[in-house]
Amino acid sequence: MTAKPRLALILIVLAFALGLLRAVPLLTHAPLLAIANSFDQARYTGCFDLFPDRPAAIRPDENSPNAPFEFYRFQKNPVRLCYGSSELLPQAVAVGVYKIQESQGVERHSVRWIGGLRLFVLSLLVALFCRAWWKRGLWPAALANAVVFAAVLTDPSDTMYFNTFYAEATALVAAYALFNLILLHAHSPRTRGGIALLALAALALATSKIQHLVLPLCLAAGVLAFGRWHLGRWPWQGWALLAGAVIGCGIQVTQLARGDTMMNSIRSFNRANLVFTGLLPAVSDPLATTQRLGLPAACAAHVGKSAWQLPGLAEDVCPGMEKLGRTDVVIEFLREPVALLRFFGNGIAVLNPWLPRNLGHVEGEILGKLPPQFVSWNGLLDRQPVLRNLLFALPLLMAVVALRRRDRFALFALLAAMLPPATFGITIFGDGLADVAKQGHLIFNTTLAFACTAIVLGVCALVARRSLSAPLALDRMNAVQFDQQFGAANVAEQDESLRRVG
Repeated sequence: MTAKPRLALILIVLAFALGLLRAVPLLTHAPLLAIANSFDQARYTGCFDLFPDRPAAIRPDENSPNAPFEFYRFQKNPVRLCYGSSELLPQAVAVGVYKIQESQGVERHSVRWIGGLRLFVLSLLVALFCRAWWKRGLWPAALANAVVFAAVLTDPSDTMYFNTFYAEATALVAAYALFNLILLHAHSPRTRGGIALLALAALALATSKIQHLVLPLCLAAGVLAFGRWHLGRWPWQGWALLAGAVIGCGIQVTQLARGDTMMNSIRSFNRANLVFTGLLPAVSDPLATTQRLGLPAACAAHVGKSAWQLPGLAEDVCPGMEKLGRTDVVIEFLREPVALLRFFGNGIAVLNPWLPRNLGHVEGEILGKLPPQFVSWNGLLDRQPVLRNLLFALPLLMAVVALRRRDRFALFALLAAMLPPATFGITIFGDGLADVAKQGHLIFNTTLAFACTAIVLGVCALVARRSLSAPLALDRMNAVQFDQQFGAANVAEQDESLRRVG
């Protein structure tokens, strides 16, 4: 092993340790630091009859936005709640631990079990991907993974979801795994294992949250288009992704069509949010639009209010709301195209903050906030909207690289550019502007991870090129191998490696 890879290995270990030093103190902090329950957790824990340990007079599934709860217990809810998701997998492991505790007479169960499990799984995945890249001789990619772990994946805006039953943490792990698997297999021959891993990762991401039901489909389309553009044929990796994405999307669509109480409630809230926080604030004449939609004129008074701010259920407050569909909203936007632009602009404006400020962060406090000793990118991005928007735009600007280059970084740029609009579009057309920042959680992660990766690879490329002329520096074979994979290979060698794709 030459001097530079030895240094790279040290940096990888240090970055990994830094990530753990950021995550472990937060997850073990007393009182509990986590994101308070906005009801979303109940749709998952309801599958196991698991709810916060509160006085019997409080309905088990009632939301608790002021503060998170550490302890949960098994109890019956008046209405059966259960939404199928890949999030149920880590919850099932935690429930298994709770059942063992129950057999020993323990009735209150700490949410920290699932927090520890999430950190273990994420850390293991990062270590495995670092090892996989390292074994391929691509130490800059291994280093980039470790830096992303320390700088992004263990940011409090992510780890605050670990000690909860929200699905954001599962979506994060699934997206991280999927991106790495796509890039790892980008220059590999087809194998059954590769096909299975890509399909399963796409399935896990598609079923993690409603907002991600079409995301793997978009990523699959990107991989297929990238291969077709540069190779003249469809790569097998894209078909593997597409298989998992189609199954996942089918599962989500089937669930959304359910007619039970929970799904009717979700549809009611989403419909009201889309109309009152999305459509009406964007149009030039909310009253006229309200009347064209067949709603009472008085409904225009609720412009800008989310469903939970209405004085009752949307269908009771505004009779006729139950008949509206997204097609009606699209027709109104087609009638007034400028309103559509305002709608997107309003959505981008509320894609902030990364760490929800309308939910409590500290157990036992009313809307308590993350203690200042836990440093997060959220503070800087919240204070600097220009920097935040530049960060969101960076992958889109870099995606032009994918049109002329064939390497892994170009593919990464394309995928990173596709995730934000795919997630953002589904979020604002699905639930209006009521909770864009939280539902767009992966947008922050993807754009930050892309920026970190670009910086690491850029520095490594600069060091590798300079080292070619130094007497005791990186050997030429390692430098050429780095260039082949990340953008400076001679065309003949690069074409030979690409010919194996698909």
